Parts: sequence; structure tokens; C-alpha cells
Amino acid sequence: MTKQSVSSQAATAQLQTLQQWQRVSPIALLYFCLRLIKAVFGNMAYLAPTLLVFYQGIKRYPGYFALALLAILALLLTIALLRYLAFRFRVTGETVEIRSGVLRKKQLNLPFNRIQNVRLQQPLYYRPTGHLCLQLDTAGSNQQEAQLAALPKALATELQQAIYAVQQLSPHTPTDPEQHHQQNAAKAANNETLLCSRSVGDLVLYGISNNRVMLALGLAAPFYNQLTMILGDLFKRLGLDISHWFNPEQQSWLWLGLAVLAFTMLIMLLITLFSIAASVLSYYQFRLVRSADRYVRRSGLLTRHEISMKPSRLQWIRLQQDWLDKVFGRCNLRYEQVQAPMSAAQSHAEHGKIMVPALPPSEAQQLLSEAYSDQQLPRVRFRPVNWRFVLPSLLLFWLPALGISQWALRPDDALLANLLLPLFVLLLGLLLLRWRRFGYATDDHYLYLRRGVIGVDYFCVPLYKLQQVSRQQHWLMRRARLRHLQLVFASGSLTIPYMPAEDAEQIANDALYQAQSSNKGWM
Repeated sequence: MTKQSVSSQAATAQLQTLQQWQRVSPIALLYFCLRLIKAVFGNMAYLAPTLLVFYQGIKRYPGYFALALLAILALLLTIALLRYLAFRFRVTGETVEIRSGVLRKKQLNLPFNRIQNVRLQQPLYYRPTGHLCLQLDTAGSNQQEAQLAALPKALATELQQAIYAVQQLSPHTPTDPEQHHQQNAAKAANNETLLCSRSVGDLVLYGISNNRVMLALGLAAPFYNQLTMILGDLFKRLGLDISHWFNPEQQSWLWLGLAVLAFTMLIMLLITLFSIAASVLSYYQFRLVRSADRYVRRSGLLTRHEISMKPSRLQWIRLQQDWLDKVFGRCNLRYEQVQAPMSAAQSHAEHGKIMVPALPPSEAQQLLSEAYSDQQLPRVRFRPVNWRFVLPSLLLFWLPALGISQWALRPDDALLANLLLPLFVLLLGLLLLRWRRFGYATDDHYLYLRRGVIGVDYFCVPLYKLQQVSRQQHWLMRRARLRHLQLVFASGSLTIPYMPAEDAEQIANDALYQAQSSNKGWM
């Protein structure tokens, strides 16, 4: 008997110990506590206004604030302990059964063949004990998803492979499931092929090119006054008179302009550094491998994530290139897979996707060809949508906004009214650029879509994955023989607006034919 078969039999025997109701490891209590604390204090966008309103009171009575904070933490710890004690699970046959809930009891049964994805996570505090968090995803709502918060690494991996082994078995396969599982585990261990890896330098570029400086400044806009007061008090304690630097009665306009520019650059630098840190934390030691019949992504510095996806669940591939990505000569590649209807808007939805950051275009093309060997994205010629694409935005928003602003401002402030004219011309140019970017193309098997403004996104979509198609046409489009075409897939919908009616009919018919005649499974 080989060493590998002995190890597999030991793991299978270990899996059989889960047939009785049991709790997860006690270290899961830490997981429950941190999850509750994150749920309460993680939404700072909602807590910040309350804290800022009561800032003076907190400053005046810090002892009461500390007591209130300790009381909240004690309450969260108590709730976490009760949730941990109420959590039970077992694995019977080919089903994971979970009981949970303190006041409202709930039992969840997840058959192996209903589980669409098994994700493994290893937070930093699990590494000394060698435990993993096992996330079970289904194609239903997020209420049909479950987590086993702390399993030994070998046991979690064994359970993951057992679930995948059952999914690989067809109804007509006479192979014994346990034997098939052992064979599948051996194949997975020996046949992993590295498709892509990312260095720290690549992650730094990704953090720079994908930081959301303007978004962060916009979210902070309601708190500018309170933040200014807090920062002013802080600088006074440090002996710095910031108001003197920005006082127009004491400084020249050149100095004021340089001070504002320096302060803005400092804020942008800090936000960019945070973006780089978040990129490294999320994608450190990034590896994308092809294991047996799955793509597997592993990454993370503090929390190690392992996300797997069957190629049959892949709905389309998306190449993203923002304007800074163009400067660095990089792009991001997303594998868009089947998505649960209720989990699309959930905060954890993004963690279930496979995204490869900061790829050179040549490597992105290699990954695209590995997934879709017969795609023609680099060679297709995109057809533009009709120029009427710009009319709704122009006539319903931009022209009325320009007219109202000129009517309201010009009598009292002609200078500001004149300054708005170049801004309108700039926005009109961006609208025209968005129209010029929008393009579509097809071949015998794929739909190709291009869209964007300064950056650009490319979609490569197999037509046989189509779930639903709709064509729309209002009375203004009818005279110009134009239509909107909406294609719905398991990962979302794609719309091509203001396209010739003949092209819309041709693409719709081709997609419907592919979906009906293809023997390939859509998931």
C-alpha cells in the first residue's frame, strides 16, 4: 500500500468522524466575535455622523464614552458566545447539516450536489492552530449558504474534495463514490497547473491604478466641517497654525494656491497608500492554478483565501483597463461565474469571484485563450452603435442643466457662468467619447463587447450561455430602424443600445440557436 493511499484512507476515516452532531473548534469563538465587531463597527459611514455629532460630548466626558464602548463590546462578546454554543453541524452521507440560532432556531441541509462552490479561508489568527473557515455556496439565495467557522486544515480540505468528487459523478457512473473521491484527490494534488502569479510590484501598480481617490473624497464630503475642526485642534496641540497658511489677508494668492495644491496632493497620497496596502493585503502571493476540472485562486496576506470555480460555471470573461492601467500597460481580468440572485448585492459577493490584477495585455490574452481557445477578441472589428446614443443624456440632462445654470448665474456672477461653459464642453466631449468607445462584434460562437469612457472594458461572452433575450424599441427608434438588445446570463445582463435592428435580430437569433442546439452545460 502506497503512502498516498494510506494518507487518503486516514483522511476518509477522519471525515467519518463528522457523522455525529458537534461544534466547531473553540477558536471559532474568536471568529464569531470578530465577525460581530466587524458588522457593527465596519460600517463607519453610518457611525461617523453620530460620532461627529456627539464629538464635543465625548471629548467632555471620555470616561462615560469608554464605559459605553466597553458595555457594547461585552454585549457583542456575549452574543458571539451564545451563537457559538448554538452552532452544531454534521456530515451524513452526502449532506452537510447545520443547526444554528439563539432565539430563532434554524436547520440547514445542504446536499453535496447542490453546493456550487466551496471556499477556504484562513485568517491570521487561525494559522498557529492550522484551522480553516469553510464557506459553502449554492446557486440559490444567500440564506442557503453556510460557514463552518473552524475546521482542521486536513479535514476542511478533505470535505472540500469529497463534495467535488460527488459533483463529478454522473448518474450512470458505476464507480464507488469513496474510490472516485480518492482518485480525484490524487489527481488534484498531482495535476495543478500554474496559470498566473502576481508579484508585490504588480500589486503596488494595481493599488495605484485602482484607488478611488475621488470616491473617498466624495464620501467624506458631509463631514468636511467636523473633520476640519478636529484636524485644527490636532494641529494646535502640535504647535502648528494651519489657518495662518490659508489666510488670504496674510498670504499671497500664489502661496495660497501652492498650499491648497500641496494639501490636496498629501490627501491623495495618503488615500493611494491605503489603496496599495489594501491591494497587498488582498492579493499577496496571488496564484491562479488549474486543478483537475477547476480554476483555483489563492491569495491573501492576513487572511488566506482559496476560491475555486468549475469552467462550466464561467459565463464570460471581462478585461478592464482604466486610464492609469493604460499608463502602466496593465489590465485586470475577471472570470464572471454563476451568481446567486440574492447574493449579488451582498458584501461577500466580490470575494467569490476570480479576478487577476495588473496583467500585461499579452498575459491577459494567454489566460483568455486558455479559457476560450477559439475566441477572436484581438482580431475582431467592432461595429459602433448609432449616434443617437448621446441624445437622451444630452437633451434630458446636460442641455437643461446648462440652460438653468446660465439663467440663474449670469445676471449676478457672469464669471462663474463663463467658467461653466468649458466644463460643459469637457463633459460633452466625454459623452461623445463614451459613444465612440461603445462597440460590438460577433463570430460563430462569441459576442464581443467594448465600452468605457477614458478607460475601456472588453467582454468575451459565449453565446450558448444565454438565459434570456429582449429587444426594445420606442417610437423615435422605429423610424431610424434601431433597437436596444438585452442579453441575460447567469452572471448578469449585457445591453447594446441604439444598434441597427437587423444586427439586433441576427445576434438574438444566433444566441438563441446556440443556447438551444449546444450540448454544453451553462453551469
